[in-house]
Amino acid sequence: MSKLVLSIDGGGTTTKFCLLESQNNKIVYESIVEYGLNLTATTIKQQLIVLNEIKNRINHFFETQNDISTVICSVSGAGNEKRKKNFENLVKALFKVHVIVLSDIEALRLLLLREKPGIIVICGTGSIAISNRGTRVGGWGHLFGDEAGAFRIVLEIIERYCDYIDGIHDYDPVFDSLKFFYGFSSPYELTNLQLRKDFKSKIASFASSIPLTDLTKHVIESQVNRFTLKVRQLAKKENIKDIYLFGGMFKNEYFKNTFQQKLEDFNTEVVDKKLHVELGLNVKFFAEEPH
Repeated sequence: MSKLVLSIDGGGTTTKFCLLESQNNKIVYESIVEYGLNLTATTIKQQLIVLNEIKNRINHFFETQNDISTVICSVSGAGNEKRKKNFENLVKALFKVHVIVLSDIEALRLLLLREKPGIIVICGTGSIAISNRGTRVGGWGHLFGDEAGAFRIVLEIIERYCDYIDGIHDYDPVFDSLKFFYGFSSPYELTNLQLRKDFKSKIASFASSIPLTDLTKHVIESQVNRFTLKVRQLAKKENIKDIYLFGGMFKNEYFKNTFQQKLEDFNTEVVDKKLHVELGLNVKFFAEEPH
């Protein structure tokens, strides 16, 4: 067997990875860990748990990991150099091989745009957009921004539910789905979400099960409107017409249609790529790029 490349895509709620043979780009193993690697929402201890799970799964199928020559990672929240370096050192200490770490938005920019004019938009747990020149909007995190990301959308629905309990908001069927999803019998049990270390990913996870009701439509439209204003401003500033959409929120048909309608005077395309696979296939390109 030729040398292997371990390719990891760590999002807000899941971490996907695969092993590829470097000579023929053949995928020899692929899996998913049901826990995110967002560097703004996880501690080093939590990151180590995910990385060890990846290592253990690999060791279960291969007697030795000595055949791994490179680990390449695309991770949410790696736009900050200090967080990125800390994570890189963590991966190096565990796998003891050459390591490449990029933020998810930077990886997509390099993969999809190279020198081509365009904007990459990610709406997953959070939200961010970046142009081919590297100019970005959004990506401020769950406290200061992330409009149209799963966390902010679900958070607003939770806030409306709390308003309903307090008597200042009308009932909406999404509240029943919310209670069922999180399994609480008393409304006040919902506050326990704030005590979880993974509260950001736990809150965001409801977005994949969210029913389409009057309230959810209103929240989605409001969040999308605010974020697309930022994307429009970036496109106008750099005279860009092509916008590429990526991330879990675009699997929601209503969200996707609303987003594209708000940008109907641009060329928008939903990108359906396995980032963890694309990273491995293009590892030589990323090794030569400054990052």
